[in-house]
Amino acid sequence: MLNENRRSKALLWGGIAVFTLWALLPYLWVLRTSVLTNFAAVDPNAPYLPLGEVFTIEPFLRIWGRADFPMFFRNSIIVSLSAMVISVLFSIPGAYAFARLDFPGRQVLFYTAVFTIMFPWIVITIPVYEIFYNLGLVNTLVGVIIAIAIFTLPQNIWLLQGFFRQGIPPNIEEAALLDGNTEITAFLRIVLPLSAPAIGAAALFSFLSGWNNFLWVFILTSDEDVRTATVAIHYILGSDVLREWNLLMAAVVILVAPPVIFYGLSQRYVGEGLGGSGG
Repeated sequence: MLNENRRSKALLWGGIAVFTLWALLPYLWVLRTSVLTNFAAVDPNAPYLPLGEVFTIEPFLRIWGRADFPMFFRNSIIVSLSAMVISVLFSIPGAYAFARLDFPGRQVLFYTAVFTIMFPWIVITIPVYEIFYNLGLVNTLVGVIIAIAIFTLPQNIWLLQGFFRQGIPPNIEEAALLDGNTEITAFLRIVLPLSAPAIGAAALFSFLSGWNNFLWVFILTSDEDVRTATVAIHYILGSDVLREWNLLMAAVVILVAPPVIFYGLSQRYVGEGLGGSGG
């Protein structure tokens, strides 16, 4: 019986290892290609491990100095952080109202917000562009920030209202009211600190949505000085006759780094926020 248990565990861990390796292969290929020379990146006989003469960090230096990529990278940071702050600040009171208050049309408004999460963005690009054009927000970072914040707001409201409803018992707020707090001070002093896990998860999703967004930046911008790095790569490498795959993969690695760092700083909040447990 003991040998059978060990054999079952060995098969289980072996299957998990094979599945993990299979899932990581595309990412390992990206990392490998990003540190290869231009010829080795397209050479089928290039070694799997980038060692010796085929190894170089030149792709990172070239893509960083090509077509003002630092400006695009800075725009991505500005857009992502600004949209994240706006979306989270507006979603917190909205989600709390849906979770705690009873007002006419609450269900209709909430399900309307949830419906927008499932609605494909590409369908409304023309009316959105028309509205932003009439407001003078086309070709501006402000317009891109507002667009991304608006379209991440329903997702954050849905996430936070679930946490407020299931993760924080109402009797905590009732006890705070009995201690002499008003509803606002009870929310600021009690509910908001306990909501840190959910707010951290909402902030992470908002940042990732802003950082990875291609559609709204592509639709609302045409000038180089307001492009983000995601769209800039499309213009930098998308029209090359001879595609430089090592540069493309180096750009991907650079773009992936900030979300990975941001997730590493907020990962302890994500599980609690999604699980609906208080801090």
